[in-house]
Amino acid sequence: MDRFADRGPEAAVPSWVTTSPSLADALISMSDGVRRPLYPQVPPFVAHIDETGAEPFHYPYEVGYAYERLAGDLFAPRFGSGLERWAPLLPPLLPGLSCGEGATPLVSAPRAAAWACLPELFVKDESANPSWSHKDRLSLCTVSAAAAAGALGTVISSSGNHGASAAAYSARAGLKCIVLCDDAVSPAHARQMRAYGAAVIAMPRTARWPLLDVLSRQPGWYLIGNTAPTHTGHPFGPEGYKTIAYELFLELGRVPAAVSVPTSYGELLFGIGKGFSELKALGLATEEPILIAAEPEGSDALGRFCASGSSSTLEPVETIAHGIGSARGGFRGIAALHRSRGHAVAVHDRSIADAQAALALDGLWSEPASAAGLAALRIAAQKALLPPGPVVHISTSTGLKAPYRGAVGIPHLAHADWDELRGVLAASYNVSLD
Repeated sequence: MDRFADRGPEAAVPSWVTTSPSLADALISMSDGVRRPLYPQVPPFVAHIDETGAEPFHYPYEVGYAYERLAGDLFAPRFGSGLERWAPLLPPLLPGLSCGEGATPLVSAPRAAAWACLPELFVKDESANPSWSHKDRLSLCTVSAAAAAGALGTVISSSGNHGASAAAYSARAGLKCIVLCDDAVSPAHARQMRAYGAAVIAMPRTARWPLLDVLSRQPGWYLIGNTAPTHTGHPFGPEGYKTIAYELFLELGRVPAAVSVPTSYGELLFGIGKGFSELKALGLATEEPILIAAEPEGSDALGRFCASGSSSTLEPVETIAHGIGSARGGFRGIAALHRSRGHAVAVHDRSIADAQAALALDGLWSEPASAAGLAALRIAAQKALLPPGPVVHISTSTGLKAPYRGAVGIPHLAHADWDELRGVLAASYNVSLD
């Protein structure tokens, strides 16, 4: 039952929704194309369940738009950040919720390119978003949906960027936020979530999902994550990620040849791919880039599905790329790779750590989950999977949130002793001042 059903159907939608410049007009099943109204969205946001296989497979919704009503100047270059500039091609956004997300830097990375055996590489630095990750693009859309439903608060299961972003945007919307974390949550992520006022509780990973399901059914509490066994997620979420494709198109002056995306459930992968497909459908671009989905070895559910054609739940494995370590994927990632003729690439933790160090040489300190995308590009280049042209790596968040290499100890001096300083520099860092 819809937890917000007592508010009535269309009459319950606030005026800012009905007056929004958004051209979104339907939720579309990604299984059979059946359309339903844009509101309400009912958790766990499953459009269809296929029960013919060994394990049930859940299909999500995507958002449909009245593209024929789009103004011709939407993609004209203009100054400023904030996804509101793309409002016609996004779901209705709560006025005033934007924190200036988007318009993130596109950085040339020659040293990382050399490490990955690429002639040229650009890094889309999503750590420049307000809560320091790509999730802010998603949260703008999902928290807007919570506000449209008249929610008291939001609930989510996350041990990283998604929880921090949800907490930030919920606070800005005047909503409470409950975040269920697993026991491996980093202190940096936990502190950030608490700083935004979220109620954060850690527990074993297996305990999170049943409790989240119960929480999401409490009156007035709005789920902005997922509870379906095969990830479906909120239908509005990936729409925010489309704007990465729009920005890359404007920044490069063309569509890149390939885009590498750190991938877990595939929402980011799908959103970026949908953005490029819209550019092509609107006649602004003549082609779409291939997408490279970077997954940690042992958590490569998408790659295994592509290889076998069947979905299965993996045994959880430990990885330094904690943010993209998942036991099961979702249909969005499959759809994105199929449309782009892309590839899922599994990467080892050693390669992820090396990629993180390579990015640092270009002044970019990425968390391990982000660096996995560069490690995947190196493998893709070695296997000749990349077409000629500019290649983009999506760096999803900052290494300050999950400081894998940065967690090592540093030398300490007790006094202002020049000779001791010289000795420490030589012994610890191979820096000679002789």
